[in-house]
Amino acid sequence: MTLGYEGSKTRDMGAYLIDEISVSSPPQSLSVTGRAASMNTSYRTPKSQSYHQQTLGNIVQEIAERNGYSAKVDPSLAKIVVRHIDQTAESDIAFAARLAEKYDAVAKPVDGKLVLAKRGEGKAITGETLPVVVIHEKHCTSWDFKYSARDEAGAANGLETDGGDDQKAAADAQTPEEIDDDENSIHMDENDLPNPSEAEIGEKTEKEAEKQEEEKKGGVLATYHDIRSGEKKEVKVGNPPFHELKYTYHNQSEAVAAIAAYHNKSSRGKSSFSCDIGGDPFVQAEAKLVQDPHFRPYIPAEWRIKSVKHKLDKMGGYTTKIECELFDKAQEDAAGNVANTTPDKDDTLDPNAPQNACDEGEGIIHMDEEDT
Repeated sequence: MTLGYEGSKTRDMGAYLIDEISVSSPPQSLSVTGRAASMNTSYRTPKSQSYHQQTLGNIVQEIAERNGYSAKVDPSLAKIVVRHIDQTAESDIAFAARLAEKYDAVAKPVDGKLVLAKRGEGKAITGETLPVVVIHEKHCTSWDFKYSARDEAGAANGLETDGGDDQKAAADAQTPEEIDDDENSIHMDENDLPNPSEAEIGEKTEKEAEKQEEEKKGGVLATYHDIRSGEKKEVKVGNPPFHELKYTYHNQSEAVAAIAAYHNKSSRGKSSFSCDIGGDPFVQAEAKLVQDPHFRPYIPAEWRIKSVKHKLDKMGGYTTKIECELFDKAQEDAAGNVANTTPDKDDTLDPNAPQNACDEGEGIIHMDEEDT
């Protein structure tokens, strides 16, 4: 299928297999539904399997191979060791999506590859950097903006765990030292300070406002079960009040990843924007959308395109509907946060597991500079 305009560039939308036909009357109409040709039947068939102490890359590779794909995995995601996960009467398409969701990623078959990529980075699932979509209000036949006042969780940086003295020492290191107010202390008053420029004052005021705003936002708390000590331990990000994730995770790295994924999803989802524009085949999901100029002063200008729907009919011609969520510049890196945790003995690779997907083997295709 190809979309575009006569005499100008067109875009290949991929191949599809027709799997549903509907005929109705009056008026006489024929409806044809298709699915991506790259999505094999086996990929949608329920399966049961357990994975123990394997890397995320190895698991994706195994799913890919049994469905006739090759695997393409973001290197930072490929290295993550999954302690244990079960696939019970669940299709590979659902299991891969669930696995990706745990690390704020997306899994999808594309051009004969099963791709696992990070979400919300302005890149296509293949790793290609997508062009920014710039729209003006006059380009829209209609648009809609929504804001949700739900609690904004996990906004602050920093990680607090039950890991022991190391985390406490790191926290103490950030605490300002107290200075005794004795006769040997020399204080500076307003006359000793240099006169700041208006720009410096404005910058300071803006930073203070941002800091105060961050402090108002609640944090996120996750718990995990330490199988060695039998204790339930906590991981906290941000300031009270905390939103507690209900699930008890296997280890610290899973808890950290869950917090990052929850934070990003909450941050991106607190506002939404949608618009209908004249058909544009080059608008893609995951691209960044920018309003230029702002539609309204209170509406954010930067958005992440969540989904794109192209429609072509007799009455309306060719139109494109764009659904967006907030573009979060400071989103958490789930894979990076996991890499910063200290694995215990139960988080090492199973010696009987397949070859590490992080090694340069034949089965794994890593994203490189040519893909980005």
